[in-house]
Formats: sequence, C-alpha cells, structure tokens
Amino acid sequence: MSETTGKNVVSLLEEHVDRAISTVKNLRDEKLELEATIARLNSDVIQRDEKIQELEAYINEMQEESEEERTGIRRQLEELMEGLAEPESTSEKTDETPTNTETEVEFTANN
Repeated sequence: MSETTGKNVVSLLEEHVDRAISTVKNLRDEKLELEATIARLNSDVIQRDEKIQELEAYINEMQEESEEERTGIRRQLEELMEGLAEPESTSEKTDETPTNTETEVEFTANN
C-alpha cells in the first residue's frame, strides 16, 4: 500500500468518524427535545386529570344538592297534600265563610 493510498484511507475514516459524531450529537439533541416535549405533555395530562377530578367533584356536589332540594320540595308537597286532605276539625264557620268552598291547587313541576 502506498503512502498516498494510506492517507486517503485515513482521510475517509476521519470523515466517517466526523459524520458519526455529528449524527450522534444530532440524535442526542433530538432526544433532549423529545424528552422536553414528553415532560410538557405529561404535565398537561396531569393538569387535565386534576381538572376532570375537580369537575367530577363539582358535578357530584351539584347532584347531591339537587337531590336534597327535590327531597325537600317533595316533603313540602306531601305535607301540603296531607293538610288539604285532613278536614278542619277546629275551625268554626262564620258568616264570612261561604258554605260551599272549593280550593284548587295547581302544581307545576319543571325537570
């Protein structure tokens, strides 16, 4: 092998090594960028999970309050209906009270 051929081979090997080093450096940079993106996305997922949990807790609270209100209204209506169904035993008729009295109660429920 001549000296010139040896120098050419060494030169080619150096070029390959330089390209390999450059490729490794580029791959490391890309890896760091991807890791940063993954960390950001994981943070976003955690924040969204927390927001979902907050919203679910809020929904549950609102459902409980709604059910309590419905129960209260139901009790009031039942008491009112019981009161209307029971005859007034202690009331005395006076001249001001008409003898034929009709009481109509109209209930409207909105759901």
